[in-house]
Amino acid sequence: MGIGAGTSYAAPPPPDDTTITYQAPESPDPLTGVLEPHEVYSQEAYDNLVTQFEIGWMGGGNINANIGAGIGAVVGCVLFLFVGCIPGAVIGGAAGAISGSSNANPALAPAFFDFVRTLP
Repeated sequence: MGIGAGTSYAAPPPPDDTTITYQAPESPDPLTGVLEPHEVYSQEAYDNLVTQFEIGWMGGGNINANIGAGIGAVVGCVLFLFVGCIPGAVIGGAAGAISGSSNANPALAPAFFDFVRTLP
């Protein structure tokens, strides 16, 4: 129901001169087996992800989360005889929130992948 509510956008193709470089992961210290401490993630990328999700949430993600929670509760109750009502509502609400927020704000997916790229 909520998937068709957003507008889809196509990104332009990447330029041909892009080169992909691979950086090997750090190897653990041979004596202790522990990696050296390092920055866990980029705070700027995380802040951008949260901002983009808030924009998507206010643009329709909250409505789709409610629809998904209702459908998940009904499906969970019917299929699992009242045991799956709450888990179905949680799973449906999460799926609706992600789907609705990403449809309402197309910049959410690139912000998510930018954040994931900063993880070790």
